Amino acid sequence: MPLDGTDLFDDPSLAKLNQVERLLATERHWCKGRLRDADGRRCLVDAITTVGGRLELTRPILRAIKEVSGRRYWRIETFNDDPLTTHRDVLRVLHRTREDIFEGIAASGCPEPWHRKLALSLRRLLRRLLAGDSRQAAEHPAHAPVGAVPHADDAGGSSARQSKRPLSACSSLVGEASDARW
Repeated sequence: MPLDGTDLFDDPSLAKLNQVERLLATERHWCKGRLRDADGRRCLVDAITTVGGRLELTRPILRAIKEVSGRRYWRIETFNDDPLTTHRDVLRVLHRTREDIFEGIAASGCPEPWHRKLALSLRRLLRRLLAGDSRQAAEHPAHAPVGAVPHADDAGGSSARQSKRPLSACSSLVGEASDARW
């Protein structure tokens, strides 16, 4: 059935996460400082590698490590081998990773592509700059932006107005940048 929740178990990252949790189920199965020791214990990285989940699980686990520990680790090994990390912390990270995958946070990585964020930021900045320039030109003609032309009906040239050409050119560039699909 589509809404009974069983389709969630078809996710390969969840299946691999389940295998990692089984490999590290008890403290007797977990170690620090090496991938695997003579007793067959393994670290978190070895468990991930053993199940073939390096590509699918690295980013979600690093995000969960930050959420659980409050510290940013650049590598899973660093978290695993930290003197303050316990087996319980590792299990909490795996549990949090599962929650993140269910919520779709970890799988998406970045909710909006970077180029769209950049185009939106540039558009806002340009609007703010153009709005500020037009107010500044009206208040202080001496500080008129480049492209400002004195009014024809003003003999003294004390007020200035914006030339339409630079504004339309800038706004069309911003529109093209935001609409582009890179």
